[in-house]
Amino acid sequence: MTILSEGIKRFFSSERAKKIIVICGLAAMILILLSSFFGRSGSNADSQDKIYSIDYEELEKKLEDKLCGLILQIEGAGKVSVMITVDRTELILYEKNSKTNGSENDHSEETEVALSGNSKEPLEIGKIMPTIRSAAIVCEGAKDPIIRERVTNVASKALNIGISKVYVAY
Repeated sequence: MTILSEGIKRFFSSERAKKIIVICGLAAMILILLSSFFGRSGSNADSQDKIYSIDYEELEKKLEDKLCGLILQIEGAGKVSVMITVDRTELILYEKNSKTNGSENDHSEETEVALSGNSKEPLEIGKIMPTIRSAAIVCEGAKDPIIRERVTNVASKALNIGISKVYVAY
């Protein structure tokens, strides 16, 4: 063990070893600096923004297209047109810090939004996605009450809304 430790001490005391350590340290700092410029460019940052930004018209359109495809599979449904309305925008939930002030008789409480790390942005803990308000469906086959009932049930189950929120016409 002593031979190894003496060899390590001799290596680190030499001028060549000091130069190697300094060069490695500088290279590491340059890589860290370059990664801050190039590491989050384009795809990663943009994809995270896309996760949290919702285009409600696009959401409604996608749901309408999917529901239209389902209804077209019902025998006798015929030509179909669907309109879906979204009830509210998404809600973002933030972490809160609470402080109790005063004595036992005075129960005042201060609540403030918690901030994430060193930034001044609020700490997000979750999101509540928009809910579907209603669906209006125009369907050629809805003249038949059995087809109308099938279309209503498919829309109700697919959108997870009550039958009273689905209107089917012909």
